[in-house]
Amino acid sequence: MVKLEIRNGDLIIEDDSKEIFNWQNRAFFNISLEFEVDEENNRYLSSEKNKFQDSIREIVSYLNENEVSFAPDEKVAKLIAKIQQQEAEFSQAKENLNTNISLQQSTSFQRELKPYQVKGVEHFLKIKHGANFSVPGSGKTTMVYAYYDELKQQGIVDKIFVVGPFSSFSAWEEESEKCFGQKLNSARLVGSKRQSYYLQSSQYELFLCHYQTAANDKEEIIELCKRHKSLFVIDESHYIKRFAGGVWADALLTIAPNTKRRVILSGTPMPNGYMDLWSQMTFLWPSKQVLGERNAYKNRCDDVAQQEEIKKEIRPFFYRVKKSDLNLPKPKTNKTFYNLNPIQAQIYHALSIRLITELKLQPDDRQKLKQWRKAKMVRLLQAASYPTLLNRYSQEFEIPPLSSDGTSLIELIEKYPKFEMPTKFEVAIDMTKKLMTEGKKVLLWTTFIHNIDMLRERLKDLKYFTIHGAVPRDDNENEIFNREKEIREFKTSKEPCLLIANPAACAESISLHKVCHDAIYLDRTFNCGQFIQSLDRIHRIGLEQNEIVNYHILLAKNTIDETIDDRLDTKHETMIRVLEDDIPIGELDIEGPELENEDEEAADFDATVKDTQRFLKIKKN
Repeated sequence: MVKLEIRNGDLIIEDDSKEIFNWQNRAFFNISLEFEVDEENNRYLSSEKNKFQDSIREIVSYLNENEVSFAPDEKVAKLIAKIQQQEAEFSQAKENLNTNISLQQSTSFQRELKPYQVKGVEHFLKIKHGANFSVPGSGKTTMVYAYYDELKQQGIVDKIFVVGPFSSFSAWEEESEKCFGQKLNSARLVGSKRQSYYLQSSQYELFLCHYQTAANDKEEIIELCKRHKSLFVIDESHYIKRFAGGVWADALLTIAPNTKRRVILSGTPMPNGYMDLWSQMTFLWPSKQVLGERNAYKNRCDDVAQQEEIKKEIRPFFYRVKKSDLNLPKPKTNKTFYNLNPIQAQIYHALSIRLITELKLQPDDRQKLKQWRKAKMVRLLQAASYPTLLNRYSQEFEIPPLSSDGTSLIELIEKYPKFEMPTKFEVAIDMTKKLMTEGKKVLLWTTFIHNIDMLRERLKDLKYFTIHGAVPRDDNENEIFNREKEIREFKTSKEPCLLIANPAACAESISLHKVCHDAIYLDRTFNCGQFIQSLDRIHRIGLEQNEIVNYHILLAKNTIDETIDDRLDTKHETMIRVLEDDIPIGELDIEGPELENEDEEAADFDATVKDTQRFLKIKKN
């Protein structure tokens, strides 16, 4: 008889007959489960407490398959009962998919749901632990709060715990007020003070936490989940897509079994392909592993026929609203082309010639080549935007200043502000003033932080706010000046005002559509994910049919601006098709300093070279 015990912090598998030590059993316990072998005491043991439940599930299944009798102690018996309960819950959830569940909103939930949002909440109620893969701007947060309200009314949960990007924290707090009439008492688990929130968890209803904090505070979060009945949400769940060796994913998979209900949210759950799904779906049903064992699933992802089967397997577990389902008023895109001013044109022409003549100097090393290409594209982008940028370190792309070679070009760049202002700057400033004179709020996008500083100086007579990576995120970092405060004051201002922002810092989890319908693009990069996210800041659910959103895109003629415009149009069309798929496979990554992923970056560079050669011929003629 094999004994299963939890004793002195160890999970112990003991067998006095030593049958458990034959080669087949040793392969299972020692190699597959990575248990320590203690043959002298006739046992295997593991001290990885957070894996006990998963290990017991596999051990019980293995022993039953091999018709081996076993006797669990009280602690193991409780875990087996919990596993059986989860199995029954999974079976019940699948049966519920064929039944009609109608949401009856309680009086405590004050927001009126759109019909497609009602269906999203009903899907959560049926499946219990579910995914919502709706497009950005469809109201996923509202659907989760409606689900939370229903669970709370039933006494199933009493807390909501959200893991997501820092930029999502404010949205979760603000949306709670719109849904319940007042903000939920929230605790942001950031900085050293977060330890006090764990100790005083009964005082808070909404917990907000970054993925890295969840990994660092795994034990504290597990204890919190054991003390309370929590709806545990992973917002932008594609950030835990790492198939193996991902610290964030592994931590959240360990936390999962200790929660009452689980939800994942993402508009693009598979940025790179089917392997991105495993961690996300396993978080929802850790005891079942909907997609099977990790390595076996990896092999399936490489088989096209199996990919269709995977789609069928996960289809019951997610709900999705497509962009077309939102029925939003169509936005207007106004593209205007401008000639470079004379000195800016000289600088851009010199850099274009340098690019073409240095093509033969491309490094062989893959990483060095990638960096070299990026630097060349960034130089042209800087020259087309504001040549002074060439003289400064680019925080956005981690590119050093253009090296001084004693030429007149460097001197011209250094003295550029004394000679002229780029045409696009002049137009952006004039357009901003005109729109504000009409009583409108304006969103002005630029990639470069130095541009933001220059615009602040030129627009100092106007009421403006700024957002970029160097601005502290929230009150925990700086109570006087931070991103959340800037956004809040922009939204609540009673008079026309301007928000100058850089997409990398302000493109995700921020809604401005209720107060702003005009966005000016001073410059853009090849990063289509950032561009789409920036568009969605003012074009999302909640717009009335008579509210027209205007995108004003400023482009420098015969420059990389035209290349970027062509490439973004192509990528945008591809991404729109992706976002209209039943389950999207595609890149919408907005993090980091890269222009795009590696394959896209090579294609972007080739297009830049081709266009630069064409522009030089135009100038020559």
